[in-house]
Amino acid sequence: MLSDVDQRDEVLNLAEAAHFIRVSEKTLRNMARSGRIPCRKVGREWRFLRYSLEEWLAGVGPATSVEEPSPLYQQAPLFTETVGTRTTDGKAGFADTAFTKNRNEPLHRWVPWIAGFSSSFVSQILEHISSGEAREVTVLDPFAGVGTTLVEGLRFGFSVVGFEINPYAALACDVKLSCAWRSLKPLSDSILALEALWHRGQVAGRNPIAEPPPNFRSKIPFFSPAIEHQVLLVQDFILEQEDPFVKQVLKLALGAVMVSFSNYSYEPSLSTRIAAGKRNIENADVLGILCEKLREIESDIEFFAQHMRGIGYRPKHKIYLNSYLEKSDSILADSVDILITSPPYLNNYHYVRNTRPQLYWLGLVEENSDLKRLEEENFGQFWQTVRSGPEVTLGFSMPDLEGVLRSIAERNTERGTYGGAGWASYASTYFNDCHRFFEVTRRVMKPGGQVVVVIGNNIVQGVHVETDRFLAEIAKLHGFTVEGMHEVRKKRTGSSIVNSAVRAGVTKKRVELHETAVELRAPE
Repeated sequence: MLSDVDQRDEVLNLAEAAHFIRVSEKTLRNMARSGRIPCRKVGREWRFLRYSLEEWLAGVGPATSVEEPSPLYQQAPLFTETVGTRTTDGKAGFADTAFTKNRNEPLHRWVPWIAGFSSSFVSQILEHISSGEAREVTVLDPFAGVGTTLVEGLRFGFSVVGFEINPYAALACDVKLSCAWRSLKPLSDSILALEALWHRGQVAGRNPIAEPPPNFRSKIPFFSPAIEHQVLLVQDFILEQEDPFVKQVLKLALGAVMVSFSNYSYEPSLSTRIAAGKRNIENADVLGILCEKLREIESDIEFFAQHMRGIGYRPKHKIYLNSYLEKSDSILADSVDILITSPPYLNNYHYVRNTRPQLYWLGLVEENSDLKRLEEENFGQFWQTVRSGPEVTLGFSMPDLEGVLRSIAERNTERGTYGGAGWASYASTYFNDCHRFFEVTRRVMKPGGQVVVVIGNNIVQGVHVETDRFLAEIAKLHGFTVEGMHEVRKKRTGSSIVNSAVRAGVTKKRVELHETAVELRAPE
């Protein structure tokens, strides 16, 4: 039997440590990855000292985790011994990509984002890169969204670079990437001032100076009058702030919560609450909701700053408010070690329209022409932007894909631009952009660098499109090696979408939509 002294020096594995502090193994693993608990990674396993856990529980010990160095590149696939084949989630070992898993994670939980993926998915990939050579590692996300890949890269001590055309998402990235090195006091003072207005009940009797964005239009009023009054007073408060970073945080917080007290909701696309069978929101505690979000942000910044100080140096970070396909020359050739991303899917989800309220109300766009530019710069554009234009054909040779595109074009010809021809042009535009993506990615990747692209299959005009498989085939045209096709998540599908393929006679069985992590290696 161990003595009390020997017990305190005892080394615990993950299961033993989880039992000791009374949490699940999954929770403890996430805490270890994010540096919230004292531990060390030995090989691929986490190890914990009992006495360090006791001190941490008592609030007297540091919360730092250390990972032992491993080779910069794993010459075998990251997640499976099977090369170039499709695997399931259980066999591949990938974390679930669902963005909903970010709801309780510091920084990641700030902004709801339907098109994102989970931080645990990204961190699992980055764990295979040497922490000992972190200063020399660059992580790229060409479709950064609200910054999941970039934040996780910084957390590991890597330099990160991202591209994002949506100004609202880019704002989220900018705040997250820079917050660890900002003074927290100006933000804390601003939150206190806003809370004072809230507690004193000084909202109802004040007339706002700010006005609703003049060019923002919606089917019904976006905010009910009492709520709009409060939102305009918040905008007055934002304009009064002198610190530029504080203004950014306040804008981001307002953007994150504004739909929750509007007459619209995500279903998953932005639509009126009435259309979704919900009542309009006549009044809400706007300042209270906003202050709660700001306190969450403040707490996360403090936590993240503490973690980054423990790294001992400041990794480089950059977010470009540009299209990756158009501005990738901003990155030096052969400079990226690992690329983790999820481009827009071939599902016509209109990312621009679904952030219109934030873009206008936060002053990030002013005219409809600004939105038009974002639509045209979007990866693959949108069906609405190409359906009435000249026919778009595939710009490279791939007979299987060309056959699928012909099948789409032949559907519903009597509907004109709303029929298959317009959808075929949309799909062709999408795959042409996939081709350009790998063309520019080959230039920026270091020889042998790792690329992981999360993408889903699709149903277009009743035709099943194996988007993930075609994307992998396009990558091979540019010299990339396909090291794995990992099915990471089943997707919910409405019966109208799935059954449309059956009614059209294209499929003899139910088509199941899923997401795949396509694992690639850049040419040596």
